Amino acid sequence: MRIIVAGTLRFAGDEVLCSEIIRSGAEHIVSSRKEQGCVAYNWAVDPLDAGLIHVYEEWESERALLGHFAHSSYAAMRDHLGRYELTGFAVQIYSAAGVEPVYDEDGWPRREIFGVSLNPPAG
Repeated sequence: MRIIVAGTLRFAGDEVLCSEIIRSGAEHIVSSRKEQGCVAYNWAVDPLDAGLIHVYEEWESERALLGHFAHSSYAAMRDHLGRYELTGFAVQIYSAAGVEPVYDEDGWPRREIFGVSLNPPAG
């Protein structure tokens, strides 16, 4: 089962500070991306809310995420972020039982997702 980690970190500062946090933490992001079971790992500055960083991670399994928490890259990332004034955070773990593409084979948004359709079958 895929595991998603997503949410936000808020820092006392502006988008310049948040950009610096990400740039100076790039080695931790790169290291995490190389870990066993990492599908995606990214931090991004919110373009409309100064001081806000969005976090997105995708892991192949619960075990992979737990391995990340025990990995040196995670400890280094926490130490890195600890140098800045964190004023709020809301990061959650989500389980994903299935994965489907957003678009169909013709490039249009899907009309059915995981067997659920906006339009009920004709009866």
